[in-house]
Amino acid sequence: MKGNRSMATSRAISLQTVPPLPAASTAQPRPAVALWAAGLLSLPDVVFLDTETTGLDGRAEIVEIAVLDVSGAVLLETLVRPSGQIPREVIAIHGITDDLVAGAPRWPEVYPLLTQVLAERTIVVYNAAFDERILAQTNARHGLPPAASGWHCAMQGYAAWAGQRHARYGGFRWHKLDVALAAFGHTPAPDAHRARADADACRLVMHGMAQSSRR
Repeated sequence: MKGNRSMATSRAISLQTVPPLPAASTAQPRPAVALWAAGLLSLPDVVFLDTETTGLDGRAEIVEIAVLDVSGAVLLETLVRPSGQIPREVIAIHGITDDLVAGAPRWPEVYPLLTQVLAERTIVVYNAAFDERILAQTNARHGLPPAASGWHCAMQGYAAWAGQRHARYGGFRWHKLDVALAAFGHTPAPDAHRARADADACRLVMHGMAQSSRR
């Protein structure tokens, strides 16, 4: 128990060294974003997560999840068998069919593995709010406790790095992951929109933003 408290304290101190993302009013946000990304990448416990789902609404469930470390090594990658069928329009995006998940574990089997992988980790996700919500509602569906929140959003980071203001809503304009990936000279993987490929794309975008201060 003492060791766990020590790790948590050390992690909290490390996170304090990561600067915040710049406000939308910042005239030149790119240097601040580079420091933010570099700060997160310097943490030894940072991981990159992505989910694929049955949809976008409040009934959507996870059908695949992947977690990678800072080098791109896979810490967790698994399909997940949802409660219902996967809609055709969603299959057209990620290619995960009902047949593919027929023999996959259910979420209550996967979640304990995920909690072990994410314990005392700093989690970075492209569009963190979406994945946090999907994880929360999938847990709720199965009567599981809420997952830890406070994930870091690479999409918000890239929005600030790109520096395009949204004419209607103010703030920085959000961009799709493949757009952010292309900004740093990368092309989408052949299996883009699968969890491991998108988690790795998020990792590459973070590295690209961190290294942009050296260009």
